[in-house]
Amino acid sequence: MIIAVFSDVHGKILLCFKLCERWEKENDEKIDLILQTGDLGIFPNLERLDSATKRHARNDEEELGFYYNFYQKQKRAENVLKKLGCNLVFVRGNHEDHDFLDSLEVEHEGVIFPVDVYNRIFCLKSGLVYTFRKGSEEIRILGIGRISERAKRKPDKKYIQEYERHRILSQKEGFDILLTHDSAKDFVTKGFGAKEIRFVLEKFKPVYHFYGHTGEEFNVKHFGSTIVVKVSDLKWEKSDTGSVLKKGCMAIMHWENRKMHSLEVADIYWSRKY
Repeated sequence: MIIAVFSDVHGKILLCFKLCERWEKENDEKIDLILQTGDLGIFPNLERLDSATKRHARNDEEELGFYYNFYQKQKRAENVLKKLGCNLVFVRGNHEDHDFLDSLEVEHEGVIFPVDVYNRIFCLKSGLVYTFRKGSEEIRILGIGRISERAKRKPDKKYIQEYERHRILSQKEGFDILLTHDSAKDFVTKGFGAKEIRFVLEKFKPVYHFYGHTGEEFNVKHFGSTIVVKVSDLKWEKSDTGSVLKKGCMAIMHWENRKMHSLEVADIYWSRKY
């Protein structure tokens, strides 16, 4: 199976699907699943934007991409989605409407739940394992959304919640991929990151860990035997040839099983056309 991976996109959801559609065309292969590490930008009500999203949206309407393209049906989104067979699965970031996501999570008993009008974007509940299958191949993904609670900060829904922490620490089922928004405690910066993420890495030793939040460029490191990947945030950069996407903002994973897999940066030289 082929899985596309994105880090923080902050509303550029339609662009994710466009890039996947174009990648399929350029490579004559089909993407089976899209994974995203949070800060997708789920804001269905423009009156409930957080301060950072509101500030960035003044200069970049793409920050509000969920509201304009996925909360109510739009032809431009429909035209892209009908060319793709894959869905997008994400974990919560710290920049989402958590009241909206909480209400949907309570309504759905499954491990993942739909958040958009097309039923193509699914949130993976923290501390639960999602199994995705294609033919005889399968991959198991544990999600941990939101970020770690900061010392001496007021309680906030952007932080990992107690019920999620209980599910994470009670987890007994093994998995292949760890998908999180925050990094593991002390992994990127001393004193930062989530201890819950470090706990599951040490206990379960997944094959890959994909995370976001930190703003790092694309890089690959190791936590024991686990391949830890930070995909670049989905952002535009200026160059001599005009606007181009940040290098390393889309990764492609080929997966058969825990021993047969590979990861590469997607070659999106054509991205300036978007």
